[in-house]
Amino acid sequence: AKEGRPPAAFARMVRQGLADAVIVLDENGSVVYPAGPTLAPEADGEARAAQAQIRTLVQGGRNPEAVRAIERSFGGRPRNAIAADEQLLALQLLPRGDPRWRTIEQGLATALSDYSQLSLPSAQRLFLMEEMRGFGCEFPTLEAEQLAARFLDAERVRPGDAILRLSALPQVWKITSSGGRAIGLYRTETVLRAMSARDRSFTAVPPGTSLTSQQESIPGGARLPGWQIALANKNTGASDQVWQRQMTAYAWVGFLAIAVMALLAMAVGRAFRRQMRLARLKTDLVAAVSHELKTPVSSMRLLVDALLDEGRFEPAKTREYLELIAKENIRLTRVIDNFLTFSRMERNRHKFEFTETTPDAVIQAAVGALGERFQAVDCKLDVEVKPGLERLRADADALVTVLLNLLENAYKFTPAEKRIGLRAYGQDGRVCFAVEDNGIGIAPREQKKIFRKFYQVDRRLARQAGGCGLGLNIVEFIVTAHAGRVEVESRPGEGSRFTVSLPCAAKGARA
Repeated sequence: AKEGRPPAAFARMVRQGLADAVIVLDENGSVVYPAGPTLAPEADGEARAAQAQIRTLVQGGRNPEAVRAIERSFGGRPRNAIAADEQLLALQLLPRGDPRWRTIEQGLATALSDYSQLSLPSAQRLFLMEEMRGFGCEFPTLEAEQLAARFLDAERVRPGDAILRLSALPQVWKITSSGGRAIGLYRTETVLRAMSARDRSFTAVPPGTSLTSQQESIPGGARLPGWQIALANKNTGASDQVWQRQMTAYAWVGFLAIAVMALLAMAVGRAFRRQMRLARLKTDLVAAVSHELKTPVSSMRLLVDALLDEGRFEPAKTREYLELIAKENIRLTRVIDNFLTFSRMERNRHKFEFTETTPDAVIQAAVGALGERFQAVDCKLDVEVKPGLERLRADADALVTVLLNLLENAYKFTPAEKRIGLRAYGQDGRVCFAVEDNGIGIAPREQKKIFRKFYQVDRRLARQAGGCGLGLNIVEFIVTAHAGRVEVESRPGEGSRFTVSLPCAAKGARA
């Protein structure tokens, strides 16, 4: 998710050759990268205290102790700005022959090149890169950082249009992406190289450049104001018809070059929009975690406070409150389990323990974990397990998670009287689990999207009932890992039916 940060968008566009440098803007047209300091979240009190201790050791001439303190407090790959500064200091204090020097140098150089993990103010990243270059390190984005910094010093940034214009820097051109969220910077030689890549028999002439008397030219067009497309040599012996064909050909080449520049600008915009979508997903996740954890914790706290305020504990009331607390605790556990599962999925760390189990055992475990909500007056849960079903080779806990997520969705998205069915049956040599409801249903165009991360069909209802759009994504992940498939049948206003189909033990997945 961190690749959605503006620094990562900057690095990605530069490395893909979309521009010599990029100025990343927010929706208001303000610069977000290269940008000023963002140290506060990273620089905690403990790190600052360690940094002050190291500086005291250096001032006292106790360099070996300072290096050991850096290794102790900031060893390994640097995770924040203070750690990066202190590792640079260690390189300056250690002799090149020390075996620790090379390890620190490689780790710091790798971290500076990884814009998605090491969050630094651009000025500090540029300083560290330039210092590391003195040690022989090369950084593919260093020149882009330097060009962007010079551009920001030379002129005030304003979102423009998708037209190549000269910037305040000599021989540096700028063009704004179609969405106004990025400004691409191009050196003159980059523009010339792009425009002549298709045909070397003509010359692109920048504004203000004089043509010789032997050169014929045509204007570069609306997106390249002031530029001219000039023939290298005019063939004076050619007929007017041949000359006209040549001029037409070169005009098309010029227009093609203009199209290339426009595509570059569009690519910058698309890349940035993708990064911003990832950033918004990360923000949504943080907000969802906060909301989903806060609600049951607050409920339990209120219930406990209400019990403690009682002068005498009445057995009936105490039991009622404890049952409510237990229910909220189950809800909290489910939320945490979902987020932990999602985290392991994202890091490819989720491991399944495959053993033989029966469909009936999975159904019973899921129903037992539902709690009292499904026993309410306005909720009817119908459970049916066909007899004689074959055994499954699966992670039973993971399958219980699948059914619980499907049942929770059925409950949440059935606002009125709830009729929910849970069934297990055999079909075509496979074991199927089906969860159906009489809820709000899902439109056909939404059915392919509901398994995406954080996707919610009805955000208003989801906010009321809880949830952040991870349940079905987790369901699909688990079912796929079991060599199964999950399908949905639904119509708006008529309810939904989710079917999970798994191979039997003889054909099942292997760990």
